[in-house]
Amino acid sequence: MDNRSRWLFIGINVGAVVVAVAAFLLYRSLQPVPGADTTLEGTISQLPTYGLYDDVGFLPKPSQRITARRVAPGKVVYDVTYGIDANGFRVMPPNPPDPDACVVLFGDSNTFGIGVKDNETYAWQLAERGKGRVAVFNFGIGGSGPHQMLAGLQSGRYQKALTCTPTDVYYFFIVEHIGRATGRLAPWDPHGPRFRLGADGRPVRDGNFDTPPPLPVPDLDEGFLGWRRLVYGIDGYGTREEAALTAALMVESAREIARIAPKARFHVLFWTMVDDQRLDQIAQTLTAAGITVDPVQRIVPDYRDHQIRYVVGREDGHPNPKTHIRIADYLWAQIVANRRSASASAPRPNGLSHAP
Repeated sequence: MDNRSRWLFIGINVGAVVVAVAAFLLYRSLQPVPGADTTLEGTISQLPTYGLYDDVGFLPKPSQRITARRVAPGKVVYDVTYGIDANGFRVMPPNPPDPDACVVLFGDSNTFGIGVKDNETYAWQLAERGKGRVAVFNFGIGGSGPHQMLAGLQSGRYQKALTCTPTDVYYFFIVEHIGRATGRLAPWDPHGPRFRLGADGRPVRDGNFDTPPPLPVPDLDEGFLGWRRLVYGIDGYGTREEAALTAALMVESAREIARIAPKARFHVLFWTMVDDQRLDQIAQTLTAAGITVDPVQRIVPDYRDHQIRYVVGREDGHPNPKTHIRIADYLWAQIVANRRSASASAPRPNGLSHAP
């Protein structure tokens, strides 16, 4: 290849990168912008609403009603009240004493149900589909990550709230959890549980984020001239080490679940809007550990292309009631199929094997 051809080749490739970056920036500009030009009112933003705990860092104080009103210029995005039960979790309908399935839902504000009423969360919707034959526990904590899930399992906090042995466990993952797992992307979580990777690749509890010495801030300038920071911003992605820790936290959580419920199925709802090497790294680690990964495209096929249809509003990107219904339908279909398979040799009268 002569010099002219070489420079032409380089120019074409650089041009392609520039076009790709510009196209993606345009795509990002058309997506809902959570929190843009909005204010959040109510007790949800008041410190007395929450308690500090060494295991999970923070949690709403038990047995209360939390008010939340998000206001944008000229309109109210949502105005709802969140019921909190005696354990500090989102209220749910009463669970049956001897359920055909015991479903546990972990996650952050998407699972908790920011912006929707108590009976509109996918947890509540799933319980309604069970018609008194399914127990559902909503352990979603707004602003949390996989480190809270593992820490709460290790401390026994979640187990104390259970009234049945889990059969189906789901964790709702978003890309921001990579930064939250190290405390880099959670200024509201200064006392969150801190983990590090041990020599065997498994997470080891290492105090809390405010336990000295502080963790070093990772260098996120990956790629040519730090283009990843330019395109995605510091918020969404992290280093290979952060991604490894994030995946390890979910794998270790699955081990904890297997210890208390050997027959439970552990799934990760992979709610991500873009493709990236860090997300691929996490998905591959989970799959290699035998954990089922359910991508958003499988749950709501057109979510990525038409996100605005499925969120509370352009000012708030949390799932709206319609999306919570779609998630509940997806989980219900899986649970019914699993129970039918498990009871094929000895079907129970009025059990899930007869569900529509």
